[in-house]
Amino acid sequence: MDNVATGSGGAINSYLGSSSVSNCVFSGNQAEHVDGGAIILVDDNSSFQNCVFCRNTSIEQRGGAIYCSSSNIGNNFTKISNCTISSNRAGKEGGGIYAVNSGTMVMVNNTILWSNSASKGAQIALKNGTFGPASLTISYGDVQGGEAAVYLEPGCMLNWGQGNINIDPCFADANNSDYHLKSQAGRWDANEGRWTKDEVTSPCIDAGDPSSPIGYEPFPNGGIINMGAYGGTAEASKSYFGEPPCEIIVAGDINGDCKVDFEDFALMALHWLRDENK
Repeated sequence: MDNVATGSGGAINSYLGSSSVSNCVFSGNQAEHVDGGAIILVDDNSSFQNCVFCRNTSIEQRGGAIYCSSSNIGNNFTKISNCTISSNRAGKEGGGIYAVNSGTMVMVNNTILWSNSASKGAQIALKNGTFGPASLTISYGDVQGGEAAVYLEPGCMLNWGQGNINIDPCFADANNSDYHLKSQAGRWDANEGRWTKDEVTSPCIDAGDPSSPIGYEPFPNGGIINMGAYGGTAEASKSYFGEPPCEIIVAGDINGDCKVDFEDFALMALHWLRDENK
């Protein structure tokens, strides 16, 4: 947090690495003259899950939050799942995510990209570099501006998958870096250490990939993971069905709407015989 690099990667600069990062906050980091406000990954195979990237800056160059590249000696495969990437800025391309070169493959799932800014590609930029064009796949994400917020150079590949939306995620208090999702059924208030109810419910609740496990999401959870950094965690905002939350757990009521019906059967069938221990 609040790191400053005169070169690339305000917080992390990884070359030929392989790591799994989860439940972290990257906030207020800066790359003063080159790339990657928070993170720069070159020929790297890394995954980020349940992380928040906010207010990071690549002051003069690219990748306000994350910069991904590959060289002629290796590839870069980066997986970003259930993350919140918000209020990051790049002087040139890719306010949220920047990817360049043909060995660079980025997979984004269940992730919110909102209020990022850059001269090109406010949320995402894909470039055709010295070693060819980059590729990125995104599904079940909330991307401000939709596909129009992605800068795509000729030859680069953007796979715009299922479930993507472009709707205000209704953060609890983005100005104070609280990226929990508002909910009329209940949102975790980290400052108060308790659950609180809002006047609106985020469209990112129950909007993630139906095949993703809901993990530790509290009941009622809709049976579908939330988008964003708290999806699949014990701090996931609760599902709202247009009426007060169900006060009891009914056997067979998988989505928590106080009814046992075909929606519950469909959710059960989707995960039938799934074993996360394998």
